[in-house]
Amino acid sequence: MLGYISSHPVQVLVDSGSTNNFISRRTAQFLKLPTSPTTLFRVRVGNGAALQCNELCKEVSLSIQSHSFATDLFVLDLEGSDVVLGVQWLETLGPILTDWSKLHMEFNYKGHQIHLQGESKPNAKAISSAGLNKLITSKGVGSSYMCFTVLTPEPDNTLSPPHTIIPSLQPLLQQFQILFQIPSTLPPSRTIDHRIPLKKGTDAINVRPYRYPRFQKNEIECLVADLLQSGAIRPSQSAFSSPVLLVKKKDGTWRFCVDYRALNAATIRDRFPIPTVDELLDELHGASVFSKLDLRSGYHQIRVHAPDIHKTAFRTHHGHFEFVVMPFGLCNAPSTFQALMNEVFQPLLRKFVVIFFDDILIYSCSLEAHLQHLQQVFQILHDNQLFVKSSKCTFAASEIAFLGHIISAAGVAADPSKFSAVSTWPPPNNQR
Repeated sequence: MLGYISSHPVQVLVDSGSTNNFISRRTAQFLKLPTSPTTLFRVRVGNGAALQCNELCKEVSLSIQSHSFATDLFVLDLEGSDVVLGVQWLETLGPILTDWSKLHMEFNYKGHQIHLQGESKPNAKAISSAGLNKLITSKGVGSSYMCFTVLTPEPDNTLSPPHTIIPSLQPLLQQFQILFQIPSTLPPSRTIDHRIPLKKGTDAINVRPYRYPRFQKNEIECLVADLLQSGAIRPSQSAFSSPVLLVKKKDGTWRFCVDYRALNAATIRDRFPIPTVDELLDELHGASVFSKLDLRSGYHQIRVHAPDIHKTAFRTHHGHFEFVVMPFGLCNAPSTFQALMNEVFQPLLRKFVVIFFDDILIYSCSLEAHLQHLQQVFQILHDNQLFVKSSKCTFAASEIAFLGHIISAAGVAADPSKFSAVSTWPPPNNQR
């Protein structure tokens, strides 16, 4: 919630899990609050780090929603909030009526009934590049000095390829527009569903969850809610359990991953052959027109074999769940995916289609033949209920990037973006 110290706004976090009250060092220095030394002690924060604290701001006047409180604040290198009010402050208030679902608290303080209302979500505001730069470099407080990446992606539930589409291709894309939509149902059970064969004598794999900082807990809850809504996961009572990780993607968002290392160590490895890049590129001789399709969350378009679903179980700080579709991180998942693609596209492989996991390349000697080839590929995708992501597709191009190479009628060349960092590396000018 928003508070004020010396008329300056500060972000206040009421945390019943914190034993003491804290103020960020940056805020204390900016407001020029007098500090006094105190006995050195360590504070363990949300990300697991232990911070040292040996300074105290005494009797700081803090105003919250027109109510004033005087409290001691220990100085700590906080991130995210300017002030944290913990049990040290809460125990001075007496009986407290709290509704955490509505972020509301009510108590009697010095003969006055106090009502405090928390903020469920921060208020997002547009900002110019100059304003953003000032926010980053400013030593001010109160307006939340954390910087976030704000993205405005195009809706991806309809066909919206990132490049110009030739007119003769438009009718075909419109005919199979359903392939570019977000699937609304679970994938069908196929002859190739993912299986998890365990070594003989293996007991249920159970690894305790990791500790997560507060902001990651919020993100995990949102991602799990999305997976539940899509039907990819369901609540579990399995004896198996693996911990969860968040991995930041290139666009600044988070990828939900389950750490299946312990389960993988007990899994019998599949020996299905994975194609090599050189082998695939050899098939492209004579082609001059290319299209590339990328499946949408390809692993999630394959079901887990029903008797093995309980083995995919994972635990977060707020529940126990299991995957109905094939999750990322399982050791045999690539083999299962490649086997399905090979089975589905078997009649077309090495004729005008090559596949490397979820990357499907269609190649032809002429545009007329290419349209016919695309029609056959789209029909197979439709018949097998496989969906592609339009923003990652390229259609009827004379030059295309595929598996780190640039492919055209002239041949195959290395993609310059893959080695630009090495080619532009400055030569050494000394012997150190």
